[in-house]
Amino acid sequence: MARNKWIPVVIGIVIFVVIVGIGLVGGAIYFFSHQVAFQTVDTPTGQQDFEKIRAGFEGQTPFIELTGDGEFEEAKAVVHRELATHPTGKVSTVRIRIWSPEERKLVSLDLPFWMVRLMGNKPIDFETGHGGVSRVSLRVTAEELERRGPGLVMNHTAPRGESVLVWLE
Repeated sequence: MARNKWIPVVIGIVIFVVIVGIGLVGGAIYFFSHQVAFQTVDTPTGQQDFEKIRAGFEGQTPFIELTGDGEFEEAKAVVHRELATHPTGKVSTVRIRIWSPEERKLVSLDLPFWMVRLMGNKPIDFETGHGGVSRVSLRVTAEELERRGPGLVMNHTAPRGESVLVWLE
């Protein structure tokens, strides 16, 4: 008889936990989606727009340089850690722009820097070459990026014309 009284209580607790869990997941998705600005523009002027942004970084040494063509030559990464001299706390946003001449699309991604800190000290992987033939693994932490300070992180053009520009603000 006492067992029958506990069954509705246990079922009620399980339903409550499921509803709260769904609410937390939905709230987290909503929160993160409103923190990230993502836009893909199919535009004939994308190349000019990309080059105009790139021109703003003329003369700056990127924090990460990828060398090699990625198809016949193994890609190598050079990280200019000597640029990591700024105090932490000066970076608020990571801005990424990708231009694809084949698709004529300009992809814009803006991330708050606190999201980069959430990734911890995991290595950043870049795939280069046709179909990701070459793989470059870097050990660059969020703290090193933050100590780089506002400025150019990467400016790379792949052999087939795809261009990636990453900077911190």
